[in-house]
Amino acid sequence: YTYSPEGPLQTGNKVVTVTYEEGGIRKTATVEIEVKAKPVTLDRIEISGTHKTEYTEGERFNPEGMVVTAYYTDGNSKVVEGYTYSPEGPLQTGNKVVTVTYEEGGIRKTAIVEIEVKAKPVVLERIEITANPTKTTYTEGESFDPTGIEVTARYFDGSSKTVTGYTWSPSGPLRATDDTIIISYTEGNVTRAAGITRTAR
Repeated sequence: YTYSPEGPLQTGNKVVTVTYEEGGIRKTATVEIEVKAKPVTLDRIEISGTHKTEYTEGERFNPEGMVVTAYYTDGNSKVVEGYTYSPEGPLQTGNKVVTVTYEEGGIRKTAIVEIEVKAKPVVLERIEITANPTKTTYTEGESFDPTGIEVTARYFDGSSKTVTGYTWSPSGPLRATDDTIIISYTEGNVTRAAGITRTAR
């Protein structure tokens, strides 16, 4: 026997016609059926909008301006809220994407937002003279000699390093009243200074 329709059923199909032929005689019968509408379910989500994508280490993802659109199996779509995202905490330089999740009707879909997280700037807190210069006693008219000096930069993140490229004042011939040499160091538009006591004679 054969039957019709053979293809995908539609909600308008109420019967299936069964046909059988023998000895040149064809007979048909019908089978009553019920075809329910296919459930409309969440198919995917997509991200658009003018949300922030560049961050500094320690900042949190900001969804302001982000548009989450849900697409359904019937071809319709709508802008949705009630989504979540991960990570929610402070971002690290290793974070390259934020995962956005939306759930509806027991179906969960995700999409990603590509981000760039830059390292938090290391800001100069102070400098220290960790080794005095070889020469600290001068005769009036001589100039400061930095040989042997070691200048250490201390940063707000707790790190430190020995630096060069510092300057000193006075930079010219010393006077008898110049009893302190001021060492200055600049990094990232921040200048810090420390003093060296000079023994005059």
